[in-house]
Amino acid sequence: MKFLTILQSIVVICLSITTQAQSPIVIDQIIAVIGDEMIKQSDIDNQAIQMKQFGAKDNDIKPCKIFEDMLFQKLLVHQSKLDSIQVSDSEIDAEINRRIEMFIGEAGSLQKLETFYGKTELEIKTEWRPLIKEQILAQRVQSSLTGKIEVSPNEIRKYFLGLNPDSIPTIPLQYEYAQIVIKPTLTDTEESEIKKKLEEIRQRAIKGENFSKLAVLYSDDTESAKRGGLLGDYVSRGELVPEFAAAAFRLKEGEISRIVKTNYGYHIIQMIELKGEKAKLKHILLRPKPSMATIQNTGKKADSVYALLRDTLKFERAALLYSSDEKTKYNGGKYINPYTNSSKFEVQMIEPTILHTIKNLQPGQITEPILTYDETGMQVYKIFKLISITPEHKATLLDDYQTIKEKALQEKKQKAIAQWIANKQETTYISIPNSKYSNCAFKYNWKK
Repeated sequence: MKFLTILQSIVVICLSITTQAQSPIVIDQIIAVIGDEMIKQSDIDNQAIQMKQFGAKDNDIKPCKIFEDMLFQKLLVHQSKLDSIQVSDSEIDAEINRRIEMFIGEAGSLQKLETFYGKTELEIKTEWRPLIKEQILAQRVQSSLTGKIEVSPNEIRKYFLGLNPDSIPTIPLQYEYAQIVIKPTLTDTEESEIKKKLEEIRQRAIKGENFSKLAVLYSDDTESAKRGGLLGDYVSRGELVPEFAAAAFRLKEGEISRIVKTNYGYHIIQMIELKGEKAKLKHILLRPKPSMATIQNTGKKADSVYALLRDTLKFERAALLYSSDEKTKYNGGKYINPYTNSSKFEVQMIEPTILHTIKNLQPGQITEPILTYDETGMQVYKIFKLISITPEHKATLLDDYQTIKEKALQEKKQKAIAQWIANKQETTYISIPNSKYSNCAFKYNWKK
């Protein structure tokens, strides 16, 4: 596994949160120094306890591994200071808020999250702040080390041919499927009503009502509504859909846009601050809510497309003619895995409702229209086609090129990290005075 991937999974669960476990109180110890960065025994202990709280078994908790992950992070942080890398308070706040929202989603509510940790939201954020700052700094240094590394086709082939037969990865069961999305078309009356409601909200904001309060009350974007309509911290044009970006970056600070239509619905946007090529923005979104009659008419259209597919119309042609999904309609409806950039999906990568729909099909079979939701939250009808099922198998260069490429790239990046660590160990003060950890079987030679 990628070294920092393991590290990040550890840091995400916030190693410094004080445990309430009943244990003898001991004086904390400094167990390592890297440059001017320190690791304390309490860091290891708290991390182990947190891992248990998140379901890790005793066999999964290896103090030496936790310790080495921390050594690597501290070395990256030390380098960030030498390179004068900075992290703004706003960046840290945005990441803290993102993680708080993620944990609230897991716990069910803020109150449950606070009960779980035995701390208020403010106390949690305060304790997370230095840890998250360190993680962002470490990520930036590592990105500078490996971000531009690529592998050539020859390197990929050489990597695969050099694998021991026992080391060739096993590829799990995979599905390849396509879809046709039939999206409701709002009637003129429905579209007029949603625009009228949003324009009324816009006029209230222009006349002085607090935009954030209006977002909390009316926006259908529930995540940004919790922050008064704020879209993260600072966003660039490339992070926004084109129509939204075009309208947003024309605004002056404090100005509110006219109604903007995107695939997600209808927006009004407020420019909070423009900083170079990035902007701090708020928005209020109203999603279309088609009437039952409109949904029923969409169902009839989907049934008609299904009838054509059962007759002579090819699925790929039907996707081009009738699908509302711009991402797949020009690709024969074939869905592309965003994680691997291939058309094959392992079971855990498929949305449960889709997996339930396609798993009993034979390759080439299609489903009847199914009423479900698209990525914007709108009710749509979908017709699925199972293209192929690939049984679990040993990877081959021909059939699993993308997987082999990722592993070859991973190995090349790991070698670059190993060389960087070796070089830095020669010029960085590293002390591991605690004999308990000096006897660890490290992956890298920290005991030079």
